[in-house]
Amino acid sequence: MRNRTISIALIALTSARATGGSPRDASKKIVEQWYDAFNHKDAALLDEILDRSWMDIPSAPNQRAGPAGVKQLLVELTSIFPDFTIRMQDVLQDGNKVIVRSEISATQEKPFMGFPASRRKMTIQAVDIHEIRDGKIVRTWHTEDWMTGFRQLGVCKPLQKTGEGQ
Repeated sequence: MRNRTISIALIALTSARATGGSPRDASKKIVEQWYDAFNHKDAALLDEILDRSWMDIPSAPNQRAGPAGVKQLLVELTSIFPDFTIRMQDVLQDGNKVIVRSEISATQEKPFMGFPASRRKMTIQAVDIHEIRDGKIVRTWHTEDWMTGFRQLGVCKPLQKTGEGQ
């Protein structure tokens, strides 16, 4: 009986390796492609990984719904910030959700959100939660630290500390 259990475990392990790993590994690979699309300025890659009904929560100002909206956003961001790069820092998974803490760095070469090109570099943190269903991302929740980015780009100044009793 023990030999049979070991044999089944070895077959399962070999099968998982032959097919590219576990479903968890497959979900993480799909999410890695999201970041690859931005890093390589490859909007077409999003067609491979996003469900037709994909939702962006919250969406950017004036962003169209669905994959077409994020493809347009990718083109705009990488045009304004030609060296736009996202580095995955931490990847966690809970069921069909993959959570990524990342670092975005970019230099503003064109006007952005009504602010003139600063030619300054920013580095901000971001957290994304990607929900995977049937091998596609169906929903992405995200938060980026744009306040830090705006300070680095010179758009806004840091708050001044005030003394006690002032």
